[in-house]
Amino acid sequence: MVAGPAFAHAADQGFVLLLPTTAYITGGAATVAATILLLVCLRPGQIEVILRPITLPLKRGRGRWCNWGQIAASLCLMLLILIGLRGPTDPQANLMPLVLWTIWWMLLFMVQALIFDVWKWVNPWPGLHRLLAPDHKAPLTLAKKLSIWPAVVLMAAFQGFVLADAAPNDPGRLASFALGYWGFTVLGMTLFGRKSWLGQVECFSVLFALIGTIRSVRGSAFGVPGWQVFHGNQFDLSHAAFVIIILASGSFDGLYETFWWLDQLGVNPLEYPGRTAMIWPTTLGLYTSMLLLTCIFALAVYLGTVLVNETASFKIAFIRFSITLLPIAIGYHFAHYFVTFLVQIQVVVATLADPFALGWNLFGLGSRPVRVGFLTVPDTVKTIWLTQAGVVVLSHVLAVILCHRTAEALCTSRRDILLLQLGLSILMIFYTIFGLWLLSSPRGA
Repeated sequence: MVAGPAFAHAADQGFVLLLPTTAYITGGAATVAATILLLVCLRPGQIEVILRPITLPLKRGRGRWCNWGQIAASLCLMLLILIGLRGPTDPQANLMPLVLWTIWWMLLFMVQALIFDVWKWVNPWPGLHRLLAPDHKAPLTLAKKLSIWPAVVLMAAFQGFVLADAAPNDPGRLASFALGYWGFTVLGMTLFGRKSWLGQVECFSVLFALIGTIRSVRGSAFGVPGWQVFHGNQFDLSHAAFVIIILASGSFDGLYETFWWLDQLGVNPLEYPGRTAMIWPTTLGLYTSMLLLTCIFALAVYLGTVLVNETASFKIAFIRFSITLLPIAIGYHFAHYFVTFLVQIQVVVATLADPFALGWNLFGLGSRPVRVGFLTVPDTVKTIWLTQAGVVVLSHVLAVILCHRTAEALCTSRRDILLLQLGLSILMIFYTIFGLWLLSSPRGA
């Protein structure tokens, strides 16, 4: 009932913060904490019942249609590479970076994680290889003990390219990268076989397979998001490392543009020196964040195993609990790119009218304006920000639920189930605060 100062700010990203920062950060953290407390009240086994899928009377599609979809995706990728090499040099007028980052990295990522297995239809690698070499027998064998460690290395390198490269949006540079990776993948499938290469080395197939385990639907089975994690999946340390890399990269993607990060580097946000000058600091920060998150997460898991007197093996617990971080990684991906997607999808549609900058106006799309005025309307901006904050909080809530189910699979008594999660529960609460702080922080890069 007493008036007081409201701690808010007005800057690039801060404009959309119509509620005081402390208010919704506190609310989000309290929501996650309340979820943890509610799970304490459940009897062991109740979460398993909730996560048990039901089977729907659906007919499965035929594989040949997926094959043709993959071939079409290969042709589209070829065309995009051609446009990247021969088309406009402006990233905002070239379909190569627009489609790759907006359609593939933003849209298809979320469709794969939440709606259906779109990657099975648009994976550009196996369909064309199967068409050109239907009876191919690989001369070499990829050791199964490698698991997906090669994909872990490639994903870490890809994240370095996305965040630290001087010009990841440059059409020619991006097209050359895509062409080189295409040749690398085709060569690998030829030498080691399609299934082995795509399942162990090709990092994007591994990525989409992992995030697909959070999807509610698999085949004719339907359940609560995340139920697939506990049904028919075998994970090891390489899968744990892969998930942590995804989450750490998404978190650092939001962190390295903030005023706080630039201040640590002694950079004036109003005189930003450009990406070229920031390559090494960004690279070092990215890979340090991966190592730091791994250590913090390992410490949280280790604390739980110590409290239950090593009832659960630390290695097994670390692997299984790491998979429960997937919802958070997906939620951060959505929140980070949501506003960018709303603008860039309009640019993609407009650019489809003239992909080679030859003055075309295909389908009349060139006359469609790109509207960004919704970012200056308070009501719209409030809806966008509450959506982002809500997704971040819900992703942590789902992660807490999956974490509790994982603890039940590793322990039998209620006491051990709760103690095993103690360190992770603390981590979840603080990571919620960190994620919402990232969402509200002004950007200087």
